[in-house]
Amino acid sequence: MDTHGHIDVEHGLEGAWVPIDASVAGSQLPVNDLRVRYLVLAAGGYRIIDRSNQVVDGGRYLVNQAPQPRTMDIVGSHGPNAGRIMHAIYELQGDELTVCYDLESAERPGDMRARQDQLLLRITYTRAVIGFD
Repeated sequence: MDTHGHIDVEHGLEGAWVPIDASVAGSQLPVNDLRVRYLVLAAGGYRIIDRSNQVVDGGRYLVNQAPQPRTMDIVGSHGPNAGRIMHAIYELQGDELTVCYDLESAERPGDMRARQDQLLLRITYTRAVIGFD
């Protein structure tokens, strides 16, 4: 744990995830419109693999399980989010992971509910049954 209460890794998050549901500002977004085929979380790092099996984004993530909702800071190191920190919230329930963050603002959402003054992206993933090296 670092000095800000962040935990580098929540072991339940480790693995490959496939998006099954998405919305922007409360409006349904077809999962096939996402560039994400897999979200891979491993050893505090993340990779986004697109539909052509290329790594298109990556970096590290830090989680804090103490607050409700739980928080996740996504720190991009390469790809379109290089140098950007996204302050997200997440829920992990069994083999489903939902991550939510504001596309326009650096503010962390207070909850997963859509609001008119926020452009929240919410993606729900299910644990993939494939392995990555």
